[in-house]
Amino acid sequence: MPRLDQSDAARARGANLFLVATGTLSTAHLPFWLNWLSANRPRYKVTVGLTDSAEHFVSASALATMTGTPVVSNTWETASGRREPVHTRIAADYDGIIVFPASVAFLSGLASGAGTSPFFLAALGTAAPVVIAPSFPPGVAQNPIIADVLARLAGVPNYHLIEPQKGTSRSTGAETEVTAPLWDAIATFEAATTVAPDTETATATAPVNA
Repeated sequence: MPRLDQSDAARARGANLFLVATGTLSTAHLPFWLNWLSANRPRYKVTVGLTDSAEHFVSASALATMTGTPVVSNTWETASGRREPVHTRIAADYDGIIVFPASVAFLSGLASGAGTSPFFLAALGTAAPVVIAPSFPPGVAQNPIIADVLARLAGVPNYHLIEPQKGTSRSTGAETEVTAPLWDAIATFEAATTVAPDTETATATAPVNA
């Protein structure tokens, strides 16, 4: 696992990231992680995409305020009723896709090649790094079916799986595999691609609340 570069040069890097959040309890912590990211990579532009289930765990308006970009829904339908090629824009316009956290449903759908939503198709169609940080309920990671899902994802050249950390299930109190810190995902993204430094040096050192 690459370690996060905390040098001034690293803090001055710029990148355009699309961050997909899925329907897990860990998604409720996403505002904290975006705050951390804005402090440690202030020149990163982040657009958040929320799956339908993720919208139950976090406020889209809060995320939009923190990132300065509108939150993208996992649909081709616009408010006006038009259908837009959301998947091709995501695949073409971003330096990387980070799925944080990645639910079992999202992992399974992506591994099966499901083209049922813009986020699946974007991850399937992009040549940029796709960094995936899984989150598992108790016992699920040990199921051979999930082992096969992870093996299929790990076999894709531009996909990068982040190993979960041991944690405690909120619902049962049992030990389980929880989402790794966002800095592991960022370190992995940076190791997988060349991110050009900006000319100015970043000065932010701590999260700033809106």
